[in-house]
Amino acid sequence: MIPETLLGQPFVLGHTFNGLYFAALLFFASVGLTLVFGILNLLNMAHAAFYGLGAYVAVWTLNNIGDITTTMAALLFVLVFVIPIVVFVLAAALDKTVFAPLYEIEPVYQLLATFGVILMLDDIIKYLWGATPISVDAATNPSRQLGTVDVLGASISTYRSFVILVAVLCAVGLYLMFVKTKIGKISQAMSEDYEMVQMLGINVTRVRVLIFSLSIAIAALGGALFVPFAVATPAVTLEYVLLSFAVIVIGGLGSLKGVVVASLIIGMVRSFGIAYVPAIELAIVFALMVVVIIVRPEGLFGDEGVVE
Repeated sequence: MIPETLLGQPFVLGHTFNGLYFAALLFFASVGLTLVFGILNLLNMAHAAFYGLGAYVAVWTLNNIGDITTTMAALLFVLVFVIPIVVFVLAAALDKTVFAPLYEIEPVYQLLATFGVILMLDDIIKYLWGATPISVDAATNPSRQLGTVDVLGASISTYRSFVILVAVLCAVGLYLMFVKTKIGKISQAMSEDYEMVQMLGINVTRVRVLIFSLSIAIAALGGALFVPFAVATPAVTLEYVLLSFAVIVIGGLGSLKGVVVASLIIGMVRSFGIAYVPAIELAIVFALMVVVIIVRPEGLFGDEGVVE
């Protein structure tokens, strides 16, 4: 029998909010993976590794920014803009060197090659920051400084609310980019017929680098927003590699709407699973993934376009 305290309004509201927070983190980790595959036909297993990289860069930056500023606006600006821009530039360089040859090979070899990138990034992270978990200092930690607010008896983290807001704005921004802008329409055309777009005289390489770098920057943004409420550890890369693949399997590879819906489903399953059945909360997520594979192998929205 479930205790009454696990059924009360504050409890349910709190875990619903936590589910939205988990969903936001999953969205950041997964959306770039599905966009790169849907538009560029690259199955980049290493995508979530940049989530881990963003987490470590954020911890290092916040812990060393105290001599310059500790104002909340500056700290949030660093997390939301500075770190993703830095990783965007790094991703552009990696696309032209490491990833460029991978676009022409079969998906199974893409998986193997990008798994090697995961191992390399993992070793680089351990070399730079060590293998022990690291966390943000209290003086420059936005989650501690912003505190909590009481909503209908539930204690709601102000910082987690900010992360959810950033995820919503990111999803809306991506949708508007693909629907309203020239670069977005070219990207959608590339997802349908890459060679035809190239024959029309459009610089597909430039568009490819932009889409790839943007996807990596979003993953790094998720990692950067994650660490003020947690710790950076090498295990975070593996965890989000697995969870991001669960998201795209459930939502459908190549669908922005699929990522949003699947992230919400898994976020809620994890949040309430931790509350009611903590021993098997991850098992429930992957059991759900297996059910989707059996019933609808292409995923919930896998037969649709990138933004339909």
